[in-house]
Amino acid sequence: MKRWREDLGTWFSSLRFSGFTVLVVILVVAGVVIVSPSLSTFVQQQRELSDLRDNVKQGQESVDKMDAERAKWKDPVYVRSQARDRLFYVLPGETQLNVIDDTVLPVESTEKTEAKLSRMQSNWAQGLAGSFLTAGTTKATPEQLKSDKTAAQDPAPTQSTTDANPEESQQ
Repeated sequence: MKRWREDLGTWFSSLRFSGFTVLVVILVVAGVVIVSPSLSTFVQQQRELSDLRDNVKQGQESVDKMDAERAKWKDPVYVRSQARDRLFYVLPGETQLNVIDDTVLPVESTEKTEAKLSRMQSNWAQGLAGSFLTAGTTKATPEQLKSDKTAAQDPAPTQSTTDANPEESQQ
């Protein structure tokens, strides 16, 4: 370690600094200190300029898209097609058909269809009204109604229909 210090010391002592060398080093350091803030400002401004150019380019692209869309809307054929598609308008004398539920039946369907219409065996409106009236006029508890529901599913009901509707039994 001692030898290394001696070698370093000899090397420093062999260096000769003249006044001109010191002046040049001071001027270079001063130039770097003076130029560095303006150089960083220049780089920052170049970044901002690049961002602004990108924004202008995006704005110009959106304006071009809007111009193309406006040109489409000036075409009467396009306006007519949009009115048909969006608003379901048709010209006089035309009939528009809309497919609501496009379901494709399998080719090998086992379901048979008949040529004549079939009738429902029960009257749904009468069932709805009866259910509504029974629910509104019953004095049964929810547990009794649950047991009535299971009894209604059994083939032999245990409760008569006059018990469920007290107004009919009083008449």
